[in-house]
Amino acid sequence: MQIFNLNGKKQFGKSLRSDFLIAEDYTPMNHGSYGTYPVQVRAGFREYQDLAERSIDTWFKRGFYPVIHRAKEKLGELIHCDADELVFVTNTTFGINSIARSLQFAPGDKILMLSTIYDAMGSTLEYLRDSRVDVEIITVDPVYPLSDDDLVNMIEDAILKEESKTGVTGGKIKMALIDAITSVPGVRVPWERIVKLLRDHNILSLIDGAHAIGQIPLNLREADPDFFVTNCHKWLFTVRGSAIIYVPKRNQYMVHPATISSSYRNHPDKNDKSSTFQAEFNWHGTQDHSGYLSVFAALEYREALGGEEKIQEYCYKLARDGGDKVAKILGTEVMENKEKTLTVQMVNVRLPIKAHDGDGHYLDRFIDDGVYKYKCFVPVYKHHGTWYARLSSQIYLDESDFETAGHSLKSICDDLEKERPKGKK
Repeated sequence: MQIFNLNGKKQFGKSLRSDFLIAEDYTPMNHGSYGTYPVQVRAGFREYQDLAERSIDTWFKRGFYPVIHRAKEKLGELIHCDADELVFVTNTTFGINSIARSLQFAPGDKILMLSTIYDAMGSTLEYLRDSRVDVEIITVDPVYPLSDDDLVNMIEDAILKEESKTGVTGGKIKMALIDAITSVPGVRVPWERIVKLLRDHNILSLIDGAHAIGQIPLNLREADPDFFVTNCHKWLFTVRGSAIIYVPKRNQYMVHPATISSSYRNHPDKNDKSSTFQAEFNWHGTQDHSGYLSVFAALEYREALGGEEKIQEYCYKLARDGGDKVAKILGTEVMENKEKTLTVQMVNVRLPIKAHDGDGHYLDRFIDDGVYKYKCFVPVYKHHGTWYARLSSQIYLDESDFETAGHSLKSICDDLEKERPKGKK
């Protein structure tokens, strides 16, 4: 389904704003939270909606399944895996829940996580702890900026500590939940190295790649995680409510969707080859699958712009250059390590405000002033007592957008510092 002219090459930056539905008076610096998609992708999305409605029985009984398989094939080519190792879900939270809640835990089993994981994922692990027999959570607490080596060493030290208690490889750690790129701080994690480390210690690796596909190159066949989940609607330009789970064939017997439907079968024997993995995820209730199928138009659009490498090259450079401009405006610095491995398409800049016990209202002020007053919202967060802003780079932005964001952030920070209650240092 070709929806636009592939020969119509375009320049990155402001000239691409017309391809998106973003308001002319708004400066969109928060692509990482929700993503957005071009009008060309919307056209492809609606074609599939219309196709389904013309003969809904034909679509759901016969037409849908081969098309969804072709979509998995396209994604498999991009991230280097087989189509039958992928299933679609609405978002990473659903995917992580499906995997984590499918695993069987024994009394005394432990789960390793980083303190920087997304809040919803932390809640999922807390649910496992509270609902399963005697499952313990081990938390590794990195303080950024730090090197990739230091992070890997911290995780290895935590594993070795557990092994020393039992004398067993991996100790009692059954699974580790690790980000590919964290939400806050918005930094790249050396997840490929961590997967290898976990494998060496017989620990299952569950990778939260919510921000990964479309932002960094992925080779899942080479990295070989036990489970990987990523949102297509963030950085790949699909319609919202579109994510994929990767599960290699060796682990598919373990995994079921968070919503159980008629295709469910129990597979207690890992040597059982009668997998229902695809069937269970293909259908767990009536829904509009057109968002998943918008991947065709999204990939076509990205190819028309020169492909993944060109997109990432532009966005990586813009994130670094734009981040430096914002830091200069604020009189602070970018969160980055000596090896320059943290920043990809999101850049974190320290804010010139002091953290104190009464600063909980800061989040609301940055939202309200950013959205309504300056029409340029930038998410902010506090990491180990220091306030930062996370700015997203994207193909429809240029350095002037970062300057706009920097000045709006400075104005809000200046106001908050003036308003700080007496005695709060």
